[in-house]
Amino acid sequence: MPCASKKVGVAESPRRPSLVCPERSGRSSFRLLARDRWWSLDGSNVVQVSPRHVVTVDDDFAALIKRAPQQDYVVRTLAKRMAGNTPLMSGELVIAGSATRKAHPLAESYPLHFRKTYYPGRLRGDTAGEFARHTEASEILGIPPPIGYAGGTFRSCLLPGRPLDLLTQFGSEPEDSNIKHADKLPLASAIGMWLLAERVLHALTTLHDAGMTHGDAELHNFIVCPAPVDVIPIDFDMAVRREGLDATEWTAACEKDFENLFRLAIFVQCALGAQSSALGEQSRAAADKLFQRSAPFLRAIDDRSGLLAHG
Repeated sequence: MPCASKKVGVAESPRRPSLVCPERSGRSSFRLLARDRWWSLDGSNVVQVSPRHVVTVDDDFAALIKRAPQQDYVVRTLAKRMAGNTPLMSGELVIAGSATRKAHPLAESYPLHFRKTYYPGRLRGDTAGEFARHTEASEILGIPPPIGYAGGTFRSCLLPGRPLDLLTQFGSEPEDSNIKHADKLPLASAIGMWLLAERVLHALTTLHDAGMTHGDAELHNFIVCPAPVDVIPIDFDMAVRREGLDATEWTAACEKDFENLFRLAIFVQCALGAQSSALGEQSRAAADKLFQRSAPFLRAIDDRSGLLAHG
């Protein structure tokens, strides 16, 4: 994601920047702004999309936001899950219609938002439960709250950023091929990825300490936002409370939450060398469970540490 303009806080890019909602990335006509600089844009159409994020929009969209259409206006379809020819779920960036704004007060505050719709035959889609779990996570982590739900529809704030998995080159097969990716990773990029991973660890640990697991802690469910810089977890539809599990189940659920993060941490340490933080030590301790063959990764980490020690 391009960095914010020093003059007005607008993301600069020769092309229209990627604006990402909680499901997938996509191109759009929106530009990013640092929230604390919105007033320096004379005449721009600035829209609040969460308690901490704003975007600018084209005049046509601004008119729909100011004067609500009768029904939701779909700006872009961002995700669709199918089972053969049967739709299971769609995710859309929408401008809330008048009925939506009346039904959900936060839709009035954040009319440009993400709408997820579950269809009959879905395996998941308890929107009331998802709303309750997302609300609780918002209170625990201080992240933007959900907007509302009704029937098979769930609404959440737009997060201007990119999913964490799209910011890394890791994840190739066979698994030890990721060591070569680590060798080519620039130092600044490796350090930046490590710091993002540390933020993910903090979010998951905070959830667990509050008695809640994420339940679907894939890297694409962590949105990296540039202004302000943050990593925000999304999609809490599979989150569970500790009270609903016995001790063994709770431990297993927490370990499951960390798996993808720890794999990323191992890959990044192949570029940086062993890290003495909790993330570094816990990920290396879990390596045998994370990989079919952990030895190549641990050896690469040791080799990198040795190079740096003698470099």
